[in-house]
Amino acid sequence: MAGLYLLPLDLKIQRPFLRIQNDYLIFCKNKKEPEKILKQIIEPVLERLKLKINIKKLNSGKFHQNPIEFMGFKYYAGVFTISNKKIEEFKNRIIKITHLTNKKSKKTIIKLLNNKLLGFGHYYKFAHCKQDFEKLDAFIRQRLRRYLIKNKDQKQKINNLLLTNQQLKNLGLKSLVSIYKKYTRGKRHIFKKTNKKRKKIEKLITRSDLLQSPDLNNYQQKAILKQLYELTKNVKQIRSKVNRIEKKLKD
Repeated sequence: MAGLYLLPLDLKIQRPFLRIQNDYLIFCKNKKEPEKILKQIIEPVLERLKLKINIKKLNSGKFHQNPIEFMGFKYYAGVFTISNKKIEEFKNRIIKITHLTNKKSKKTIIKLLNNKLLGFGHYYKFAHCKQDFEKLDAFIRQRLRRYLIKNKDQKQKINNLLLTNQQLKNLGLKSLVSIYKKYTRGKRHIFKKTNKKRKKIEKLITRSDLLQSPDLNNYQQKAILKQLYELTKNVKQIRSKVNRIEKKLKD
């Protein structure tokens, strides 16, 4: 519901921004602009919506100088990684699951670990996270080995099983690195195709005189116009193909 409730604020912000639920990341041109947007746009709109800003989460800076954390990611110098705070929170969850006081079967423990691991891995796979994932995988395997070997209820069941990485994988333990590798194998083709299509659209729009209209005062209107222009172009292409087919049938 946040997207609907905050729509008046979305339409008022003149600068490009990213919003996840009720968290905003606004891209500004200079140091004075964030304060101006906050005082003249954000605070008045939120006051009408009877909402308040979380002052503790307010932050500003330059991407190439000041690290900025947003939605668990850390952005710095054109690179975004996993926030250190989120890594520690994830490790604490793993410790809680694999605590020796837990009297659960190895199957249940591995299932709980996989649930946390898959959620964390798929959320952060878009970041520069290979090294972090490798370290976390090693940490998870270490905690699981400790639980299986030292837990009295499990000791009899393990016997002389060597708990190598492959053995843990055979037991059903997932891997963060495998999620990252699977994603990176497929993303090159998808991203390359997407970028090519985006460049083509931008080239077509640049040639159009429609964007010179004085009524287009913000980027939201321009984005809508781009989509309409592309749809119109597709309709014209389809109509042209239909005409050619009809002409061939008549001949």
